Amino acid sequence: MIGQPFDGKKVRDVLGSLGVKRVSGPGAFSSSEEIIWIPKASVRIDIYQAQKLNGLTGSGYPDEEGWIIGSVELLAPGSDDRIKAPFSGPLPMGLAISSTPQDCIDALGQPDLDEEHDRPGFSGRVLAWRKQHLNIAITFAGKGRESTMINHTVCLIGCIGAWRYTHPEVFAP
Repeated sequence: MIGQPFDGKKVRDVLGSLGVKRVSGPGAFSSSEEIIWIPKASVRIDIYQAQKLNGLTGSGYPDEEGWIIGSVELLAPGSDDRIKAPFSGPLPMGLAISSTPQDCIDALGQPDLDEEHDRPGFSGRVLAWRKQHLNIAITFAGKGRESTMINHTVCLIGCIGAWRYTHPEVFAP
């Protein structure tokens, strides 16, 4: 779905096996970017007006495309208060929400970003990869054997720290 025009019916069809019956669209008074929460499936989708996404990524989406999917987050409890159960579907590259950091490295290769974080309300590890046309960021809460995946994000821009050093205007720490 990344980089495709947002279509609530298509998203619903993809997530139908997870019990999703309805997917809302952008609000009537929306800005140039919106977040679509689907808590039942533990999914967050970030959508952008084509002009905004082009400005952030240097892409060439035509304005008539409308809303473009810029990010898909597959979540588990601990990522957001709305999320009560882990994403139950398969993740890309044969991963699962139960995968360990090493499983992710084995599947995706050495990450471009591998950082431990300790800040109020969160202690964990972030792994991120910059691929040719997208970024992948995976967040784990806790450390060592107690580490659990709480967020698997595939995005066109930013995604945690994937651009922290090369495009600080897109990701402010």
